[in-house]
Amino acid sequence: MAPSPFGGVVPPQMLALGVNILNYAMFAGGLLIKMPQIVAILRTKTVKGMSETSLATEFLACLSLCGYNLLMGHPFKTWGEMALIGLQCGIQTLLFWYLTTEKISPAPRIACVLAVVAASAAVWGGLLPTHLYPILGLTQSALGAFARVPQIILNFRQRHTGNQSVITWGLSLAGNTVRIITTWASVDDLVALGGYVVAFILNGTLVLQILAFRKHTQEVLYGKKKE
Repeated sequence: MAPSPFGGVVPPQMLALGVNILNYAMFAGGLLIKMPQIVAILRTKTVKGMSETSLATEFLACLSLCGYNLLMGHPFKTWGEMALIGLQCGIQTLLFWYLTTEKISPAPRIACVLAVVAASAAVWGGLLPTHLYPILGLTQSALGAFARVPQIILNFRQRHTGNQSVITWGLSLAGNTVRIITTWASVDDLVALGGYVVAFILNGTLVLQILAFRKHTQEVLYGKKKE
């Protein structure tokens, strides 16, 4: 465990209990964090306003974070919700491919899926050199930023956020806050901590966009005319 950031103000036993409660709360949040968006997509039968690049890249970011923490031997309770979120990201990507009105070619997407499976098997099979572990951890941060930035740019350009859910991104923002606290208190790993800080900034931007563009988003999705 990393040195306590609370400088002995909180008794160690109480700190450990609080961190554990937050860890397991993250698991509960991880089960639900993407569900509002999935439900919205199934209800409206549209993926309008969603970025395929963001969806697929966020899935890869979750996958790389899981791989990094597994290789580093960090306790599952300190990152396990990312496996649940990654699964939901995968479902969103599949729904995008099924419901999009754009013409997409299946061949390169199938090739990418097979490449991801092969790369994951290689990493988890111990084929990645130890000195490259930090690069895998930083890859998660880079992919996380790459996943959010196209969606943020798209939102600014179209002045609406489509089926992006304030519940989903609000929970993500809250989760980032919790993970900053628990990682600081439990894991002596600046790579992991930095990833959560970057995610906090990007998720906060998305939440602000959803709130700022709410009226126009409703008009786009439900055909309401401006007064």
